[in-house]
Amino acid sequence: MNRHLLAATDGSPNAHNSLKYIAGIYQDVPDIDVTLISVAEPLPSFLTTGSRSFQAEKSRLTRLDDINKQRQQECAGILERGRALLERNQFPADHIHTKAVVQSRSAVQDILSEARRGKYDALVVGRRGLGRLVSYFIGSVSYGLVQHLKNIAVWIIDDPIPSNHVLIAVDACESCLRVVDHASFALAGIKNVKVTLFNVIPKFRPFISREVSATFEDVETIIASYSEKKMENLLSGVHNIFRDAGFNPKSVEVKIKKGSAGVTQDIFAEYEKGGYGTLVTGRRGIGGWEAIFPGSVSNRLLHTHTKGAFWIVA
Repeated sequence: MNRHLLAATDGSPNAHNSLKYIAGIYQDVPDIDVTLISVAEPLPSFLTTGSRSFQAEKSRLTRLDDINKQRQQECAGILERGRALLERNQFPADHIHTKAVVQSRSAVQDILSEARRGKYDALVVGRRGLGRLVSYFIGSVSYGLVQHLKNIAVWIIDDPIPSNHVLIAVDACESCLRVVDHASFALAGIKNVKVTLFNVIPKFRPFISREVSATFEDVETIIASYSEKKMENLLSGVHNIFRDAGFNPKSVEVKIKKGSAGVTQDIFAEYEKGGYGTLVTGRRGIGGWEAIFPGSVSNRLLHTHTKGAFWIVA
């Protein structure tokens, strides 16, 4: 079972944190490949637009050639530092590949193109970038990647937590099985990994006054019972998915929280108190009052989750 990750790096400390995370969770896992991609910042328009006079055009082309050589060297340096960091963290050298994009359109477009072409299992980015090349990794870049990338997970890393305890937040929809499938595939073979599947059943709160909503307690009880049963039925095959991926059944548990007034807050509370290092969610839910993933929840998690790793499965 070979897995291949695309890791975007701009040479910043946060980008290096994402590489440390990869090396940390996949320590002693032999079938992981990583391709590092570095994207040069797009050139200013005056260098890419032809000049009217021969002399001006000659000068522009000379300047453009010099800048492209410099950009190529900078990208190569960033990729080499990324490779060296992975190797220092015991990631096998023959499983590290590199790709520099100098003639760039935009960071989002270039990374999306490579992710689609290369058929990677996940795209890994740091939450914030500080380097000169593509120093805008998250928010605009990471947000753009999450919104436009299909059929591939995006892993956003910030301040890695040394923990192999993974929280998978799921809702009562069929798409949650894609989240579980990705997680079981990506986490297979990791020593001492522990997985908790976490479902939150929100309170039924129709858009009416508190006084009137008090009369809906019976309805809320019925809906909560229905949702819990639906979630249990949906997750009945989850242990088989993880078992088939080689997990010890004792390393996978399911938690259901009923009567939530704030789904995002409950997920964060569980994540923070449980000693997790990775949070996993889906990008889309089923809609209606039960649709706790996204737009609202996963988008909030995207913009507020700052500890450890956050995986978003499209």
